[in-house]
Amino acid sequence: MAELLKEQKGKCQHCGLTFKDSDKWEIDHIKPLSLGGKDQCDNLQLLHKHCHDVKTARDGSSRAHDKGGITEEPDEVKVSSPVLKTSRSGDGLA
Repeated sequence: MAELLKEQKGKCQHCGLTFKDSDKWEIDHIKPLSLGGKDQCDNLQLLHKHCHDVKTARDGSSRAHDKGGITEEPDEVKVSSPVLKTSRSGDGLA
């Protein structure tokens, strides 16, 4: 990762912004493996996590990445709801 950071002069190849220590970074295959890209250094780039998500959605590669038999699905927004109701006077709950 340090070599990619140096080659890219500290900038995300997708948005062009300089990486900060607090940023989440990911290594991306320029040409996705699912589209015939190789797992070689000249096919790798460092991107912000959110830029990687955008690129993956746009480049036609699979949204679920296979990593050694474990399939990672994109996070879904989950709406939480209370399991127990609070008791209010007059609602019949004790």
